[in-house]
Amino acid sequence: MKYYITALVALFILWQILAYVINKPYLPLFTDVVIYMAEDAQILLRNLVATLARVFISVAIALVIGFVGGLAATWLSERVSANLLRAAILLTYPIPHVALLPILLHLFGIETSKIVLMSLIAFYPIALSVMEWTQRFPRDLATLIHIMGGGRRDIVKYVVMPSALPGILTGLKIAFNTAYSVSFIAESLALTDGLGALIYDSWHRLDYLQMYAAILTLSGAGVATYALMSLLERKLIKWA
Repeated sequence: MKYYITALVALFILWQILAYVINKPYLPLFTDVVIYMAEDAQILLRNLVATLARVFISVAIALVIGFVGGLAATWLSERVSANLLRAAILLTYPIPHVALLPILLHLFGIETSKIVLMSLIAFYPIALSVMEWTQRFPRDLATLIHIMGGGRRDIVKYVVMPSALPGILTGLKIAFNTAYSVSFIAESLALTDGLGALIYDSWHRLDYLQMYAAILTLSGAGVATYALMSLLERKLIKWA
């Protein structure tokens, strides 16, 4: 923990020094941004709540679909279907999904399209983690369960999932970070609410203090979520 705090303090000192040296409106002093955050706390908090709601709903949807899809692509009984599903996930992964936003807007409307876009991009880290990590399991233990009369479901439940859990949680952490990053793009398209919309709006009004305050708030939410996920990981994977 002390290394994280030291790195954070070093970054903020570097910001302060650069702002002094450059001395331009587009890079205000870090201390001025912090003061602005305290004065503008209500606006930041209101937009933070909107962004958090979208991020958590999106990742929840991505988790359910990504987990089921990834597991089916690896462990579906019909191997042809499983291979087709796996190929479909891998082939569509490199597509720049942000470019689909105009289409999603027509299909789902303004608010729902933000959730769909964030869910779509968060889906892949989870699905790929499930696909990769559910193939890394102790084969001898699986064979033993099979000899004892266990079926595919027993092997997945007692062998595959426990060994794949660390990789799946890592995929979930990546999905959260991705959702926070995409929230800026999704929310800036239609300036209703959310930190992404606030960053975009203040950027175009040249209100740099508000822009950096919103960026720091969004970053802080991402770091806090990552820390909570790491804590959850330590609780769930005590053997790792």
